[in-house]
Amino acid sequence: MSVARQTTTALVLFALALSALPGCFIFVEDDDDHVDRVEEPVWVNSVPEFDVGDSWWACDWDETRQDYYFEFQARVEDWDGPHDVLYVDATVFLADDADYMIDTFGLIHEDGPIWGGLVWEAESDLYCGEAIDVLFEAWDGAGDKAELLLRY
Repeated sequence: MSVARQTTTALVLFALALSALPGCFIFVEDDDDHVDRVEEPVWVNSVPEFDVGDSWWACDWDETRQDYYFEFQARVEDWDGPHDVLYVDATVFLADDADYMIDTFGLIHEDGPIWGGLVWEAESDLYCGEAIDVLFEAWDGAGDKAELLLRY
């Protein structure tokens, strides 16, 4: 018997011996039901913030109307956008006396983050020349509130 024939015979016998041993098969299935899950973005609400440098009040005389007027302006920034701010008002107190409220006014959304309003002295309880503090308050769509107190 030649060496090549002996090697072939040995390999065949070895393969037959191994085939009698128990074994396991691994099946890999394709995941046909795989659905890409799109995660919803997490909603984060930002609280409104007043810009102190652009929020003010003033009292001045109007020659045409022959009356004093009070003008209020509040700049309210909100990272959710300027349209997230739903309401801004100005409450006027006697200076250094938060218990003595003189009057309160809703401001009008003018442009972007600016809210403002004008009130005539004859149509309010305000008196030009009286020392007052003004409290600006802003509410956003999520119900968050911000405040800014401008002292006399």
